[in-house]
Amino acid sequence: MQILESIILILTLLIVANIVSHYFVSIPPSLIQIAAGVLAALFMHVQISVDTEWFMLAFIAPILFNDGNRFPKRELWKLKGPILGNAVILVIISTVVGGIIVKYLIPTLPWSVAFTLVAVLSPTDPIAVQSIAKKAHIPDKLMHLISGESLINDASGLICFKYGVAATVTGAFSLKGATLDFFYISIMGALAGAVMIWIFNGIRLYLINQGVDDSILHAIIQIIIPFIVYYIAEDIFDVSGVVAVVVAGIMNVSSSRTVSAFSPEIRLVTSRTWDLVVYVLNGIVFVLLGIEIPFAMAKLVHNDNINTFGAIGLSMIIWIMLVAIRFMWSYVYTTFAKNGDSKFVLFSKQRFDYCLMSGISGVRGAVTMVGVLSIPLTISGGAAFPSRTLVLFIASTVIIFSLLGATILIPLMTKNSAPVAYRGNSFIDDNVSIDDEAEDTEVVDTQIELDQYQANKLVLEKTIEKLKDENEEEENIVYSTVIAEYLYSLHNLGIQSNYPSPISKKRVKNKKDAELWDICFNCELEAIEELYNHEEISEDSYNAAIKKIAKYKKEIVRRRYSQSIEFFINYFKKTYRGIKKTIRRSFIKREEVIQFDQDAMKISIAGAESALAKLHELDQSKHGGVADNLVYVFQRHYEDRLDLLQGRHKHRSPEFNSERINIEIQALSYQRAFVQDLLEQGKISKSTANELRQNINYSEEVINVDID
Repeated sequence: MQILESIILILTLLIVANIVSHYFVSIPPSLIQIAAGVLAALFMHVQISVDTEWFMLAFIAPILFNDGNRFPKRELWKLKGPILGNAVILVIISTVVGGIIVKYLIPTLPWSVAFTLVAVLSPTDPIAVQSIAKKAHIPDKLMHLISGESLINDASGLICFKYGVAATVTGAFSLKGATLDFFYISIMGALAGAVMIWIFNGIRLYLINQGVDDSILHAIIQIIIPFIVYYIAEDIFDVSGVVAVVVAGIMNVSSSRTVSAFSPEIRLVTSRTWDLVVYVLNGIVFVLLGIEIPFAMAKLVHNDNINTFGAIGLSMIIWIMLVAIRFMWSYVYTTFAKNGDSKFVLFSKQRFDYCLMSGISGVRGAVTMVGVLSIPLTISGGAAFPSRTLVLFIASTVIIFSLLGATILIPLMTKNSAPVAYRGNSFIDDNVSIDDEAEDTEVVDTQIELDQYQANKLVLEKTIEKLKDENEEEENIVYSTVIAEYLYSLHNLGIQSNYPSPISKKRVKNKKDAELWDICFNCELEAIEELYNHEEISEDSYNAAIKKIAKYKKEIVRRRYSQSIEFFINYFKKTYRGIKKTIRRSFIKREEVIQFDQDAMKISIAGAESALAKLHELDQSKHGGVADNLVYVFQRHYEDRLDLLQGRHKHRSPEFNSERINIEIQALSYQRAFVQDLLEQGKISKSTANELRQNINYSEEVINVDID
């Protein structure tokens, strides 16, 4: 009963704090949550004991998994050098140098506890700075660096923290053993996380393949993944559960090509469920922090070695120390990394400001608080953990100082202001308006009531016509892309596929798909032969391309197994090819890799141009019996490939995405209008109209989730 009462009380405080935060948007919600906990401790005498055995599992696993899943993978790879430097080397430097300074500041603090304190302060929380960045104009590169660093230094910082706690509890520490153990549990933890998420991804995709598309079920599976991964890694394999959940989050099904297998409803429910989970967990951590602060202060008041004001002063010094270490590391790194072979410049005002902003942006947050709250109460022999109250108080105060520093100083440096949020707290852009009005559209007369399939087909056809009318000259690539998606969705309706997805060489649904792919493959083969005959590509590249297309042509007509067996064979093949490609590229000389990539680029461009020319010929000759919509979709497929290969790909530019979102939202408003027309004319029932509207709403919410 006591646990239930504590949960209800904490959630109530969280709700009240977040309601208050909506009236004081300039104050970070996390500070208000801390204040709520402080008031509850002072006036309600609330005191909650934390069980350290489950605390890390309950909070660290889902928070880090969610961070890894949502971080942009391309930016993570581009900035892998500075990210790893900040996340690993900087954490170690901060722990060692900071631990020595803390020991000097507090001589009574044991060495292991000093290093433990700095280690737990190493993980950074970028969400606060990201919320500022939208209006404060923090450079994108710096934001990606801080975000990527946060993702990995959570793991490295908590591992260092774990060793510090273990050294304090047991009284023994071996640098050599700790170093070897660090690399072992990190590497094996990453491997364990990769294998487990590979299994979970396969299960989820298989369920979709079998038609099990219950959105609630998939959301629950997503939620339990980090807990299972963390538990198995820590308790069964005895490796780092922190590293395992981070890797699992990064490798979770989230790429644009794979995630399209999941319906808008599944993606929406899963995303919103994660928002709820992270929102609650993050809030609980800061409310608990607020509850702990008064009791820590009370104990410090009666401490002969240090008082509360002295501890606050030490916290300020430690925060400044952490900012200074980050600043110096960033300045040295950017000085040498940026100059390279060019003229060496020791001082640069622009670089100085950049590095200072980087130092201030290292905001501490929920992960630090979870770590410090998990410090055990006793050590071996039953004695109390040395200076646990002081460590808890300093860590809590440093979090507050880092948050206030980012809130006040970054807007001053950038001459802009914006509210601040932590994990679980976001400010949704409400500027996007949805216009539900559309011109009256003539509906095909029919004497019978349409079922959901017929009505959906008719609504899609009318929406496509409307979009084509707006794109009369057919020169707007954004309109063409959206139209292609609607056309493919319409094409899939006949084969019981309800959601649009890009065409694929491995997604052949019927004879017309196979016919068009065969035509396109033959064109690509002719282009490859011509390149080889003119000695524009190497023999190895030629053989690899021919083999690849031959495999695709074979897979078009091959259906030897049941649907389940076919799925698992393809899933294993895809994994094997990915691993093989990675290993192969690791052992091939860089020059050979570059030459092979250049040849592959030539082959892809020539093949796409040849296939596109043939598709235009089919288009002008009334398609030769091939479905109109499918030819259009194939044309868009090859045009997109050319745009990507020739550097004209606009899909990733902010302008393209913004215009595409506007067109998609407008198209959804057309669908609503057409559904209303059908309902008013008695062509569909109310239940059918509601089903269609629900699908439209899900699609719209998915767009809004992507915007967020």
